[in-house]
Amino acid sequence: MNIIGIDLGASNGRVIVGKFDTKNNLELDIVYRFKNYGVSIDKSFYWDILHIFNRIMKGLRICSEKYSDEGFKAIGITTWGVDFALLDENDELIGPIHHYRDHRTDGILEKLFKTIPKEEIFSQTGIQIMQINTIVQIFSMILNNSPRLSIAKTLLMLPDYFNYLLSGKKLCESSEASTSQLYNPIKRDWAFDVIRKLGLDPNIFPKIIQPGTILGNIKEEIAEEIGINPNTKICIPPSHDTNSAVAAVPVDMDKYHSGKWAYLSSGTWSLLGVELNEPLINEKALKYNFTNESGINFTTSFLKNITGLWLIQECKKQWDKKDPNLTWDNIEFEAEASQQFQNFFYLDDPIFFNPPNMIDSIRKQCEIQNQTPPETIGQISRAIFENLAYRYKQVIEQLEELIGNKIEILHIIGGGSQNKLLNQFTANLLNIPVLAGPTEATAIGNILAQALALGEIESIKQLRQIVRKSSQIREYTPKDSMKWYKAYEEYLKVIKEF
Repeated sequence: MNIIGIDLGASNGRVIVGKFDTKNNLELDIVYRFKNYGVSIDKSFYWDILHIFNRIMKGLRICSEKYSDEGFKAIGITTWGVDFALLDENDELIGPIHHYRDHRTDGILEKLFKTIPKEEIFSQTGIQIMQINTIVQIFSMILNNSPRLSIAKTLLMLPDYFNYLLSGKKLCESSEASTSQLYNPIKRDWAFDVIRKLGLDPNIFPKIIQPGTILGNIKEEIAEEIGINPNTKICIPPSHDTNSAVAAVPVDMDKYHSGKWAYLSSGTWSLLGVELNEPLINEKALKYNFTNESGINFTTSFLKNITGLWLIQECKKQWDKKDPNLTWDNIEFEAEASQQFQNFFYLDDPIFFNPPNMIDSIRKQCEIQNQTPPETIGQISRAIFENLAYRYKQVIEQLEELIGNKIEILHIIGGGSQNKLLNQFTANLLNIPVLAGPTEATAIGNILAQALALGEIESIKQLRQIVRKSSQIREYTPKDSMKWYKAYEEYLKVIKEF
């Protein structure tokens, strides 16, 4: 049985065929990759949505040609969170779609809280306070009297918009909707009290559906254009990529119960959390700025958004200008050879959000703390990896306090799980086993969640057994934990103002 998973990330997209057999073996075929990027126009930052859809269609066409004798059961899409499309009364897109790193949300949070206190927003939505959230983007439009809102008849989160283009159905999936900070995870519906206080029309928000919903067949004209069987289903996995990745965490659910294991979805962002059976919304969760996203099978992904490999990705862009042959292996090698515990800084400082020069921002932040700033590729990259590990330790401590459990094992999934040095740093500091893999967690979760919806898999427990069976997973055991903890104490002194 073949299932197509479309995995759209902030820097690239992939169209992947999952081949799933009766022996519960899963094989991935990455049929097509393409670059994804933001476009700057007149001080604004947008997604090239037409480019993305064109690439999706190309990828589906290649799938159709490559598997012409076999066909496909279903297609499912995952994307990043928070970004959205507005449609007019004719269901046409209203203008370009803003990128979450667009500066239109700078300084907007404080103004939003004057309209609706953050305590009220959090009690209704359970989502951490971040300027990228959909609610903040929309409030910036309200403050700037955007004419788009007055003519909007439908709001669709980004994967829901692509599902609409493929199926003709206008619905919003719960995991993606929950990233908006306009969704109530207790009621499992839109947070209409918040929506009305913003002065928005509640009617523009479509019906919420759960992961595992089958929207129906692909549109006939799309099927004809790409050469695919018109009976191919459009199937909904957890549409937010983080939650599809969490579904694919290869945890042994017989050995580790809910709240005893944690996951780290490592990529441009680091999403660190636990899977719970119910949302956890209280004053301390707000204080520590944790989030409650809706997961598969009505679970809650209780997690913290951390600035992840974004810093090193931005640095590499600058290094690539001087050395186009620089590889990630080179960077890890240089970092490992550099002196340890030299620089301490807070990765979630707003100055790292989207600076014109990431290397300069890191060096300036170190100078502010009276530290000798890092100079070389090795020094800069080691500083980033060490401070990521410190931040993981800090968030794990907060997480354990909130859930009242000790975390016994950490699963690192996603592309960042390939960073052996960072994985080892994390194990050293957390002083628990760290299991890394699979790297393609989002695609695996996407495809297997579709298989679950189609009745090919019986449970999330079986799904995760398949992931363990089908994936390469590497274990990291702690080393020199006492030395690392002393460095962590120094880190806490430096970042105490945050």
